[in-house]
Amino acid sequence: MIYGIKKGIPITFGYVPMGIGYAALAIKAGLNPIETVSMSFFVFAGAGQFMAVSMLAGGASLIAIVLTSFVVNFRYFIMNFVVYNKVEESNLPLNILSAHLVVDESFAIFSLLEESSIWIYIGLAGIAFLSWVFGAAIGVVLLDFLPVIVTNSFNIALYALFVAILVPSVKRSSRICIMVVITGILNYVLQFFIANWSVIAATLIGAAIGMYIVPDDDLSADNQEISSEEVI
Repeated sequence: MIYGIKKGIPITFGYVPMGIGYAALAIKAGLNPIETVSMSFFVFAGAGQFMAVSMLAGGASLIAIVLTSFVVNFRYFIMNFVVYNKVEESNLPLNILSAHLVVDESFAIFSLLEESSIWIYIGLAGIAFLSWVFGAAIGVVLLDFLPVIVTNSFNIALYALFVAILVPSVKRSSRICIMVVITGILNYVLQFFIANWSVIAATLIGAAIGMYIVPDDDLSADNQEISSEEVI
């Protein structure tokens, strides 16, 4: 587990400030400090949390927020299956714990490690989890002392996070870029007809289009390039 914690330390440098940014959006959306930190503890969905509180601020219904979060975070199911297939020994309680802790960054690092212990993964993902919750806790305390211009600047955190996720794949494949643009246009157009449900509809339609226009070779190329990079 200690080895996993050491591998996860670089993640904390990004998660603490992002946790603060999430807290700023959550408080602005109407959540109180306890609800804000509790969401990070019990949900721990990174970009999904940013999206959820943004939808809450926009007046979305609870069912729309839940379903949109489910669609956006569906990738975590796949990540967990990959982790379970890689580890040599595990059990149901550990699988449940690791399933709650999975995020893109810890999954990516663990996928490139030669070691396959579930405890290494829990240490790696656990330090990321704690840094995210810690960032949210810092956020709810500091927001009252920060200038308004600083707290308002956190509003761009959601867009910056999704851009950071999309840019690497878009740079490697023009077809993925086309799929992203189509999905964005669909979301913009559909919001005038189905409001906050547009995210779900655009995501599903965009994914269906991607199945036909994005060849498996493009996705394999992404994975090979990521695998060739050194993990700190």
